[in-house]
Amino acid sequence: MKKQRTTKLALAQWEKSFRADAKADDYRIFQKHLKSLDLPEKPNMLLDGTIVFVQMCVAYLELDGQEVIEFLARQTYDPRKSSDMPYQVTFDIHRKAYARLNLPASLRPVDLADLYGAPWNDYRVVGYCDIWISRIDEVPLSPDEIAKFETVVDDDLRFDYSEDELSFWFDPDTHDGVLKVSVQDVYDDEESDDDEDEDGDEDKNDDDSDTETAGDKTNDK
Repeated sequence: MKKQRTTKLALAQWEKSFRADAKADDYRIFQKHLKSLDLPEKPNMLLDGTIVFVQMCVAYLELDGQEVIEFLARQTYDPRKSSDMPYQVTFDIHRKAYARLNLPASLRPVDLADLYGAPWNDYRVVGYCDIWISRIDEVPLSPDEIAKFETVVDDDLRFDYSEDELSFWFDPDTHDGVLKVSVQDVYDDEESDDDEDEDGDEDKNDDDSDTETAGDKTNDK
């Protein structure tokens, strides 16, 4: 209980500081970041999305018994003030909001698979559809960095999701020096076919019913 109270207090203090720093800067860092990724220049969407994302990350970390305070200390509004965090990962919460985390090359302690299944009650959606990995110092990712991130993302997502459940692909070209990852569920074609068959059976049954009704009317005559 004491640990939970400590975490709750630390999270509240972090959010207050994060919001204050963003407001003091007139959200310029967020606006610039969104513009660099061709995302809507609506900093409040990034502010609120980042806060709920960090809250969810903290919930998972606490559940797994991992360090929370250190993670929060790294999530500074100005990413350049985040100690030893060379990368930032931006999440698209299905166009409802966006989130940005400051992370190391391992992307730990964040679990991409857990976050893909996370429910966002405020937005009535689950998970995310795209992520962008970039350097905080705005230097383009090198081919070696891109290759390593592709491995990190693949290992993370495939640990929880098979190829039959989840599809994702990498795009290192749309934004120079930024790695984009698009993620989506895999839909079973057989289920779609079954649905179509059921619809067809219903239509057939309706036709049979109409035929029987017409026959009954003829017999009545």
